[in-house]
Amino acid sequence: MSRGKTKHVRGPFFRRFLSFTVVLTLLVAGGNALLNVNYFRVQAIEITGNTHESAGELISVTGLDQNPPMISINSQDITNQARSLRWVESIRAIRHWPHRLTLEVVERKPVAVAADPTGALFLVDAHGIQLDPAIAGVNLPRLEALASTAPWAYRSWARPAAGVAAQLPVAFAHQVAVIQISRSGELRLKMTTPVTFILGRFSNLREKFVAVASVIAHQTLRHGAVVDVSVPSAVTIQ
Repeated sequence: MSRGKTKHVRGPFFRRFLSFTVVLTLLVAGGNALLNVNYFRVQAIEITGNTHESAGELISVTGLDQNPPMISINSQDITNQARSLRWVESIRAIRHWPHRLTLEVVERKPVAVAADPTGALFLVDAHGIQLDPAIAGVNLPRLEALASTAPWAYRSWARPAAGVAAQLPVAFAHQVAVIQISRSGELRLKMTTPVTFILGRFSNLREKFVAVASVIAHQTLRHGAVVDVSVPSAVTIQ
């Protein structure tokens, strides 16, 4: 007796699933095609938060002057493209369908000044990025990278000095004239009095700042005094 071949018959559920898949694929393809027509491309742009970079520069560098499809707009891509503009820290892109876009720009905040190899002073943000030339009389601490041969060390090994400037507490920030950093990573605050505070490495800044504030409030320091707060629990004054 020979064995017959078994024939698998697909039921109505499979046929319905197959039909649904085909219809869904057609709808997605048609929807993507529809969203790429001119009506659903960027046609109007509102920009907020930009004080240093012009709207024209932002639109040009992000490619929005090419009227891209709204569906292709992504905040991270827009931010990455705009970072060639020195003041841009981030951009949030908000889509208003069918063709209007809002860009919410967050610009970098200057926290210090630093000199380039020619001696010209520039504004510096918390990440050590060189911004515009500093105007005369700007009231920010100056960064000094000791024994540096790099043209702009504040984006590399001297970056912690900018980090300190960004975190200075209001209690004594206005008294800090210079923030020094050595190649070993030791940080110092040179005050306007003049008194020097040794912070040591870029760590435990909150505790070290508390120690600095306490010394300022409770000690009478001679001109030129050096106060070591690198170990906040064992402050020494020379």
